[in-house]
Amino acid sequence: MSYFARRASLGLLPLCALSTSFAASPAIGLVVANGSFQLDRASVRGTATLFDGNVIETNVSSSQLQLNNGVKLRLAADTRARVYESRLVLEKGIGQLESTKYRIEAASLQIEPDKPGATARVQFSGQKRVVVAARDGAVRVSNGDGVLIARLDRGREMVFEPQEGGAAELTKVSGILALKEGKFILVDRTTNVTMQLQGAGLEAEVGNLVEITGTVDSAAPTVAGASQIIDLTSVKRLTKRAAAAGAAGAGAAGAGAAGAGAAGAGAGGLSTGAIVAIVGGVAAAGTLGGLAAEHDLPGQGSSQPSTSR
Repeated sequence: MSYFARRASLGLLPLCALSTSFAASPAIGLVVANGSFQLDRASVRGTATLFDGNVIETNVSSSQLQLNNGVKLRLAADTRARVYESRLVLEKGIGQLESTKYRIEAASLQIEPDKPGATARVQFSGQKRVVVAARDGAVRVSNGDGVLIARLDRGREMVFEPQEGGAAELTKVSGILALKEGKFILVDRTTNVTMQLQGAGLEAEVGNLVEITGTVDSAAPTVAGASQIIDLTSVKRLTKRAAAAGAAGAGAAGAGAAGAGAAGAGAGGLSTGAIVAIVGGVAAAGTLGGLAAEHDLPGQGSSQPSTSR
């Protein structure tokens, strides 16, 4: 083989390696919009192919995402997100997820529909405040460690704010203290999450509406349905037995109205007069708003783009 032939042959090796690299990153789906959007900072109009890790930024129109694995998402106008085959990382604006076995991540939270047919909407409201709405069916919210911190029924909205530093170990919940399988449990009236409790002073409060403060135990819960074990720091009785059920129901119904004030609070967080829970290092409160009630997302309008190939 001549010198020039050998050089040409060697020159093909980097090209082959590059080709193999592209082949190792197949397309994961399509993004479609009625207008223009940014894909990895390049302006696109209409339709584009998605690859793992692409950053999508919508303009005045919403965008619809159809992944090859069957997952359907929508991004409202003025939204930025990074899309992967198994999750979407929301960085700004509003995202909507209409499929299970997939999640939206926002400010260390993980949000996913609980069952097929449910729709989760997620909105950034400030630097680290996240509003989650269950538009159709129930929605689950977990912290960055995958611990369930809230379960939203259809039509409910909640605002979440991750805590900083040592506050991440604090848990503060309220509900009716009960016994199950010989263990103390409490279903928090704000987040609808079951906690297994252990510590002194609980026996006298069974059946009462109480406020519990404690820290998360590293052991796994032994009661079916509990998300974590809480080592009791303090227990405060809010209402005694006979009135506890009615008070708990009224508290849950009023959580949305109370939480609306909390959601409107400034940098002070969620501590102003609302029924607030702190679970898994995240403060949570009910809120009133249009995120769950609105039929369309901002920029969506009545025209639905098609994702047919």
